[in-house]
Amino acid sequence: MFASHGLSQTDMIALSGAHTLGFSHCGQFSKRIYSKAGIDRTLNRQYALQLRQMCPVKVDPRIAINMDPTTPQIFDNAYYKNLQQGKGLFSSDQILFTDKRSRPIVNLFASNNNAFNQAFVSAITKLGHVGVLTGNQGEIRHDCSRVN
Repeated sequence: MFASHGLSQTDMIALSGAHTLGFSHCGQFSKRIYSKAGIDRTLNRQYALQLRQMCPVKVDPRIAINMDPTTPQIFDNAYYKNLQQGKGLFSSDQILFTDKRSRPIVNLFASNNNAFNQAFVSAITKLGHVGVLTGNQGEIRHDCSRVN
């Protein structure tokens, strides 16, 4: 699907790095820490126990956790370093490190912030061109939430 829009695997891994910022509500990842089978085996156990403290079973659904537990306010490559340590909040994040096909790119971005930044800029630029309508096909909205 992404390849049909000109996005590569490296692009998608770079775009996932946006998870270095932002947060998630506990319900979005609770199955990883409260499954009947136990804690997700790809999740760092100490991190999972910390998540359990922050997100008890009957937690207020408005409670949110930083996606990046180390530098949540900085756009950097800590997201990839966290994946190396089993601290990907979502299983869709952690699989980038557990899958041998994507692990080398995760390792590159974890060790080289400039490589991550350059790849992210390239990927977000490509993504910005996906589905853009021009000329009579598109419109510049006066209010982004409504069609003119």
